[in-house]
Amino acid sequence: MPVDQYIGGVEHAILHLLYSRFFMQALSYENTDFKLKEPFDGLFTQGMVCHETYKDQKNAWLSPEEVSSEDGKKFFKKNNPEEEVVVGPTESMSKSKRNTIDPENIIKNYGADSVRLFILSDSPPEKDVQWSDQGMMASFKFVQKLWSLNSKILDKIKNNNHDNKGENLIKFTNQLIYKVTQNLEKFHYNVIVANLYEMYNFLIKEIDKPIR
Repeated sequence: MPVDQYIGGVEHAILHLLYSRFFMQALSYENTDFKLKEPFDGLFTQGMVCHETYKDQKNAWLSPEEVSSEDGKKFFKKNNPEEEVVVGPTESMSKSKRNTIDPENIIKNYGADSVRLFILSDSPPEKDVQWSDQGMMASFKFVQKLWSLNSKILDKIKNNNHDNKGENLIKFTNQLIYKVTQNLEKFHYNVIVANLYEMYNFLIKEIDKPIR
């Protein structure tokens, strides 16, 4: 102790910090052998995942799974297409307002890696994330493109007989490692995702060149 870094949602992190500081103060009270005063060296409060809220004509909350829209402007109940839904403000996902997304369905359709990629890429980690089906689909497609590129690279390495040291590839790799390391230390996860897109664009052009 103290813990190097605490990371959590703004509501939980602040409350946990209060609890932890209370116990640290209690342990150090009139205790000359206990020199620590703070439980954490660093505190990082991450943003929340947000979604629109929906209500029916009786003012009852509806979940996103109960709502449909053809134009993204007017929403209707799935079990009653003639009843228009009242769209409320975007708020952090909560059970009470039913504006949550079932993670099992998302993971089943897109995979856990796509979900992680979307949440990290949407905005800086200290900002709220606006849930988007389009963004989720874009992340899923990018994961598939990365997988296909990986297969091409493995085949290239296996079948390549050219004696080329790939100086450009070595230089780019070192630069990428440096960028990702710096962004990790600064909690710039969304920038790291941008680095991955940069990596993909570079490698997809280099794949036809002989490498070793």
